[in-house]
Formats: sequence, structure tokens, C-alpha cells
Amino acid sequence: AAAAAAAPPPGVVGPVHPIFERLKTGACRTDDNNKGNYAESWAKSFSACHDICLYEAACTGFEHTKAGILLKESRCKVLYGPILTTLPVAGASCYKKAA
Repeated sequence: AAAAAAAPPPGVVGPVHPIFERLKTGACRTDDNNKGNYAESWAKSFSACHDICLYEAACTGFEHTKAGILLKESRCKVLYGPILTTLPVAGASCYKKAA
């Protein structure tokens, strides 16, 4: 049986590929405390961030933070290390890619 798609964060239109598991709301934290084991880009939509990770073999997950109070533009982090947990951050969503 096919895995059910993870729910997108509030306000996002479109499905999330079943390879991704949405972790608790917040910023992703990797085994190196995010000290450089990621690629960061700005003004990317949730869907663009999702697709970058989906098609990049080395990607272990992604974090998308909506523009708002904390950020002028949305932020996309494509992660390359094991995602261990999340850190509560308003507007951030963390998705872990299945191994």
C-alpha cells in the first residue's frame, strides 16, 4: 500500500510527497546543530523548497519558514545531516525524508 502524503503546513496549497514525514512544528535540528550541513536560500515557496529536496539525492529533509514577523522573505533550508529533532520557531515547518 502507498504511504499517505504528509499534510502541508497551514496556508500551503498542494500535496507533500509521501517520502517526507512532517515533524513537530518548528525548525529542523541535525546531529551537528545545523552548523553548516545545509544549503539556505531565500524567497523560495514551500513547493520549491520541497522539490529541491525531493530531487536531490543527498538531501535528508528540508525546513521552510514563512515570511512574517521574524523574516521579511521566506527561507528554505535543504538539510544533509540526520534530522534529530525540532526547535520551536514560529512559522517554520520541518520535513524529514525517508531513508
